[in-house]
This record gives sequence, C-alpha cells and structure tokens, in this order.
Amino acid sequence: MYANVTIRVQNKKNLLLVFAAVAAVALLAVLLRPGPLFDDPVCAVLESRDGRLLGARIAADGQWRFPAADSVPEKFAKAIVQFEDKRFRRHPGVDPLAVARAIRLNATRGEVRSGASTLTMQVIRLSRGNQPRTVREKLWEMVLALRLEAYCSKDEILALYAAHAPFGGNVVGLEAAAWRYFGRSADELSWAESAMLAVLPNAPALIHPGSRRDALLAKRNFLLEKLCDAGIIDRDECDLALEEPLPEKPYPLPEIAYHYLETLRKQQGDKLFKSDIDYALQRRAEAVVARHAAVYATNEVYNLAAVILDAHTGQPVAYCGNAGHGSRLHGDDVDVVQAPRSSGSTLKPLLYAGLLDEGDILPGMLVSDIPFHYKDFTPNNFNHTFDGAVPARDVIRRSLNVPSVRMLHDYGIEKFIDLLQRLGFTTINRGADTYGLSLILGGAEIKLADLASVYASMARELTSQGSGSGRTAFPLSRGAIWCTFDALTEVNRPEEEGDWHSFNSTRKVAWKTGTSYGNRDAWSVGVTPDYVVAVWVGNCDGEGRPLLTGVGYAAPVMFDLFGLLPTTGWFEMPLDDLEEVECCALSGHPATDLCAADGTIAVWAPRAPRKPDPCPYHKLVHLDPEGRWQVDGDCWPVSEIQHVSRFVLPPAQEWYYMKSHSDYRPLPPYHPNYAGSRSSGVIQIIYPQEGMQVAAPVSLDGRTQGVVFSAAHSDPDATLFWHLDGDYLGETAHGEHKLKVVPAPGPHVLTILDANGHSASVRFTGM
Repeated sequence: MYANVTIRVQNKKNLLLVFAAVAAVALLAVLLRPGPLFDDPVCAVLESRDGRLLGARIAADGQWRFPAADSVPEKFAKAIVQFEDKRFRRHPGVDPLAVARAIRLNATRGEVRSGASTLTMQVIRLSRGNQPRTVREKLWEMVLALRLEAYCSKDEILALYAAHAPFGGNVVGLEAAAWRYFGRSADELSWAESAMLAVLPNAPALIHPGSRRDALLAKRNFLLEKLCDAGIIDRDECDLALEEPLPEKPYPLPEIAYHYLETLRKQQGDKLFKSDIDYALQRRAEAVVARHAAVYATNEVYNLAAVILDAHTGQPVAYCGNAGHGSRLHGDDVDVVQAPRSSGSTLKPLLYAGLLDEGDILPGMLVSDIPFHYKDFTPNNFNHTFDGAVPARDVIRRSLNVPSVRMLHDYGIEKFIDLLQRLGFTTINRGADTYGLSLILGGAEIKLADLASVYASMARELTSQGSGSGRTAFPLSRGAIWCTFDALTEVNRPEEEGDWHSFNSTRKVAWKTGTSYGNRDAWSVGVTPDYVVAVWVGNCDGEGRPLLTGVGYAAPVMFDLFGLLPTTGWFEMPLDDLEEVECCALSGHPATDLCAADGTIAVWAPRAPRKPDPCPYHKLVHLDPEGRWQVDGDCWPVSEIQHVSRFVLPPAQEWYYMKSHSDYRPLPPYHPNYAGSRSSGVIQIIYPQEGMQVAAPVSLDGRTQGVVFSAAHSDPDATLFWHLDGDYLGETAHGEHKLKVVPAPGPHVLTILDANGHSASVRFTGM
C-alpha cells in the first residue's frame, strides 16, 4: 500500500516537473518566431490552369516530395486527426492529457511505450530529421511545438505534416503519395484511400508488397471504424470503404507537356509551376502532333514541335516541345520550341510591316522581281522563275525571295535587326555584316517560342485601344499590323509543292509558312484575335529531307490545331491608324492624272511620315493614229498624233512581266524618222550586273563551259549586238536575248547596242 502511494506521489512530481519545464520556456517560445522548418529539395511539378497535374520530376535527393500545399483535403485531415491526435484542434501543441498518460504508462511498464506526440510535435520531429528519442529531445520538441502553434494556424500545421510525412519507400508527402499509389490528386481520394494514407506515416514500411500488407489493411479498417464511431462517416460509407482493396503497385506520374516542364525547371529550378495550359486542349494537341509525326517519320522526318498561345496573355495554353520524348536516337528529348533554328522566310511579314510604317511602300505597290546580285549573294525564288514586278502584299503572300531581298536592301539591314530585337527575337544578336541580306531568307536563327510570342504581341497591340499613357510604344503601328495580317489571310503559295489550296479553314487566320535552306526546317505560324499557333517540323540533327516545306509539313499541323480551338471573330480595323490612299490600279503607287486611263483604287495604308513616289510607270506617249509607232512632229503630222497614257515597265521587268501578264502592252518602236529624244533605259542588262565577279563552270575534261549573259529590250522585236571589251560577240533577236560568253580572268566591259544606237554597259570581273 505504501509503495503504491509512493509511486503516485513520484508520478505527480514528475508530471509537475514536466509542466514546470514546459511553462518556463513557453513564454520564450512565443517570443521567438520560427524560421522555415524545412529546406528539403522538392519535385518540379507542373499544373494546368485548373490545378490538374500535368507532370512531375523526382527531387534532387531522389524523393517524390511535392512542394507543400496551402491546405489539406478534408477527408485526409479528419482521418489523420482521428488516428494520430484527436485533441489536435484543442491543445496548444502539447497535449497535457497525453503527456500524463504517457508518463503513467511508461512508469508502469518500465519502458518507453508512448511518446505523447501531437501532430504539431511530429512536424517538429520531421523538421529535425527524426532525432533519437530521448527525454531531452522530447522536451525540446515540446518547446518548439509550442512556438510553432504560436505563429501558425492549425490548418497550416496540418499542411506541413501532410507535405513532409513519410509514405513508404521514396514517397514523401500526401500529394506525392496520392499520385503514386492511386494515380490521382489527394482531393479526389475516397474515405478508404484517405484512411490508408493517414495510417501509413505511422508505419511506412507496410506499403511494400508482402505479408505486412495485411497489417496495413487492418490498420486502415481500424481507422475507418473509428471514423464511423465518431460519426464522421455513416455505417453504409464505412462498409463500402472496408470493401475497397489496397493499391497493387505504384502508378507512374503523368508526363503531359513533358518538354514544357523540363524547360521551366531549367529556367527557374524545381518548384510548383501553375501554368495556363488547358488540360484537355493539351491532350488533344499532343494527339494531333503524334499523328502527324507518325506520318512524317516515313520520310525520315522525326521531330515536330508546336505551341498554342493565348494571344491576350502571351502564355501557352498547349505546348508540345517535340513529337515524343525518352528516345535519344532522334533527339526527342530536345525542346524544339526553345531551340534556335534557321528562320526560313518567316520574317518577311515583319519587314513588310516595317516598310509600311516607314511609308516606303503601299500594299499594292510593285516591287521588282528580276535577277538580283549583291556582292557575293544572288537570291532565287523557290521555283527559280521571275515575275518582273510583283505587288508588295503578294511578295509575302507568295513568299517570294528576290523581291524580299530588294525590300530588305531598301529598308536597311541594321534597321531591320533593330526592329526584330525590339519585337522580341532573343536569338538575333549579331550585326548586319554577319547576317547580310540573307537575313530575310533564313540567315538568322530564331526560336519557335519567340516567333509565336511576337505574333501574340502584335495581336494584343491590334486589339488594344492605342498606345495610351503608361504603355511602352510598340515597334510597329496598329495600322501596319492590320495591313500585314490582312495580307496574310490570303496566303497563296503555288510556287511550293504542297496542298496550300486545301487549307480552307472555317475561321479567318493570318498565317505564314517558311522553309530553310536545304529543306531542313519547316515553319508555320497563324494568328487570330484570341490565339497564336506556331509549328516547326524537321530533324533535330539538322538533316534536310526532300519535300520538307512549311506549306507541305508545318501548315497541315497548324490548321489541325486551329481546328481544336473555339471559333473567333476577326480584328477590327484601327481606323485611327489608317488612311485611304488613291493608288494606281496597276502600279500600286499613289496615282497621278496619267493613271486614270487604267483606273485607280482606294487603298487602306498606315498613317506614315511620307508616301512613296507617285506612279512612275504611267507615261504620256505620242503615237501614230494606228498605234504602230512612237512619233513626233518631225516624222508625223502633229494634228494626227494621238497622245495616250501607257503603263510601261523598265525593260528587264517588262521582259519577265509579259510572260505572266498577257494583257500587258509594250510600247511600239520609234518611227524610223523619229528625231526627238528617245527614252533612256531601252536596253537593260540582266546578267552580269555591275561589279559582279563571274566564274565560268569547268567540265570534267577541264574545258571552260562559259557563262550565259542575258539582257532585255523595250521592243520585243529588237535585235541586240553584243561586245566584250570592244570585240564583237554576236547578236540576239526575238525577245530572247541570251548569249553564252567565255570571259577570261580579269576585268571586262560588256556593251550591248540596238539598231537605233541605244546602248547599255556593265563592268565585271572574270574569275
């Protein structure tokens, strides 16, 4: 009897000592605000805009540990509290009743059977790396638990526990466990699944296959019965939950938008990324990309990337960095959305917009399309033909190379580089001497991400209400953007192999394709007021393939992706940034009185600081009554001379222009007795051009093959006489003025004359 009294007194003294020690440090604990408890590495996690998991990467320490969430699902919260700490909502971090019970139990049994740990104390223990369970450590945990409770709410403490509790193997935290064991978010778990995860941190080894799974099932069912007894779930819910089986094996985590997550973690490290990705759209976009990639692989084209941006935010709503991943054979792990690749002709519309803004061109103004040589650069159109002269808007609709190079030459390479940089092309970072005029044909590398972003920013500018106060001035005016998009809605690419004419989308889309040299890169980008879709197709190793073009490979993917998007309207005309210009119907220049004979047309153009020159092609000519001769008063009665306005191109342009314009009427020849001043520029040498270095090809037997020189004359029936350094070479007639020449090395002068004494000369160097 006396012994029992002594034990009780001793227990009471121990309890009082514990309470005294705790009370002594409680005030200090409250005064010292805790710092971050956990600094463990976390997984990189990507969520869609509605919070659904798209993908995750294991943490740096090899653990599946998701970043901590702000809250805990209700089912798990009730289950863990019921199982681990029923008075969690009522105690200050240390449960006095649990401490008293533990002291009594441990003293009676003569060994440590209970630690009286609350969930708050378990959070502290987890943060300290599960230190050895000594009395001193337990007291320190109590102190730190009191301090944590002083500065954190119960829900915050519960979230810390859920994020850092062990769930077996290398799974840490509730959300990672829910995905690994049940393949879905913790918010979507049943009562049985929540109960299983609630009992698991108490004995995490039970999750492994084997006989111990019976013990896990028993613990789970025990907790379900407790939840039922507490009235948290009813009897029917409990019975149904008891019938649910345990998970068989871990689930693989989703790998949706795989490359986007990889790129984000490279840029920002491992953390939770809450994206604007539309979950359903992403899955459908990946299916479209995979379907096309399977077809393209038959031509040994293995890589395909696509991105869909919300034009209003500039953020991706679907992101397919490559057609696949996991295979290093074809570079599938490369995020091609972020990879610099040759731009092809994708930059041409931006040059068009820049020229419009400067007032250097109007949409329908003719641009020369004849052979062009600049230093060591001689561009060619895709189909190796020339049109003589082409309206500027058709240059980008048809993506013609030679007129584009001329336009860049007129605009200025440095100025264009500056425009591209201000628009947002991050990889265009070299000077004009490096890029040269080839910049407009793919001489620079761009990223698909930048291309899409630039078009999105243009769309946002066009849908805005002007510059406004506080807004940074955009590099292109709204008027120039509208004219450019308007031209791109009528893209027509007959000179490329491909079914461009089959892209009859039900929606209005401004779109542009591009193909790099050697058929290595195929591009397509399209824009509406709400979305931008950009696609790249090719091989990551840079191997070109026959038939790989933007219109044949990238455009079909782009239009299929647009087919996944809701139909939208079109951009409103920014009337404050546009003005009507009366233009010549044939030349596209501002009209003169002489243009009236062939008609004029009102054209919408940006408000620019200047206008192009008035139409230089309509001229007043003097003809005999039948229109057979150009005449003057010395060779024809003045009263019978008719004075008419005629549309006349320079000879070289005219020669090519007539081939595709059967309605073009060249001027008649001068009357033999014409004594007046004859028009200059009657003869135009097409090749070689002034200052060119000319190298004649050599055959296998070492003999020089010669070079074909060409010229044009305003009279299709004229005969031309060719001279090299004063020596006669031969004559040409009937409009086909081409002559094979074998120039010796060194400087030369080529001179061409007609029967009326007109002449033209160029200097060149033989190689």
